[in-house]
Amino acid sequence: MSGLLSSVAAYTVLFTLLVSTAEHLSRPAALAEALAAHRVLPAPVAVAALAIASEGLLAGAGIVALLLDSGAGLLIAVLVGGAALLGLYAGYGLYLMSTGRTGSCGCSRVELPMTGWVVARASVLAGLALVALFLSGSIVPANRIDASLAVVLLASATFTALLWHLPAAMYEPATAPTEGPTYARSIGMTKGGLPG
Repeated sequence: MSGLLSSVAAYTVLFTLLVSTAEHLSRPAALAEALAAHRVLPAPVAVAALAIASEGLLAGAGIVALLLDSGAGLLIAVLVGGAALLGLYAGYGLYLMSTGRTGSCGCSRVELPMTGWVVARASVLAGLALVALFLSGSIVPANRIDASLAVVLLASATFTALLWHLPAAMYEPATAPTEGPTYARSIGMTKGGLPG
């Protein structure tokens, strides 16, 4: 059971870092623009480039480590780096929310605001990296082609998709007002209060 848990945790973290890198590379300016709008970090373009490069490096090194028979040390380093990076993302998001600077999160090419769901996703992923780190001896390597690897890959792909889309799925844009003429028109009421 620990092999399944650690493997799904590790692969989910790596797949998410890979998806994040691809999303950022598809619209490289999005993260830098979001960081500039937050007005927290100096040199937002350099920080954005460093974050994207870190994600890509961790994802690539993790995949290589899973393909090599002697990649245990590299995988441990990747999981430590992944937990640290994702923990920084969660901490940064919490800081933004506590100071009221909740502009775009810059997470992907889709513009989403910084919400608790963005922080929750980063926190869950950091936790998964730590689980995989502590159980790293039982992670199923990617070069072992069998049913257990297929189960791990399917579960990890599912969790990656769910976690990646969590902030967008849970985001509720401002709704129509609950009083006044706009609300009355939206529910079909006339000036006299009768249905129109």
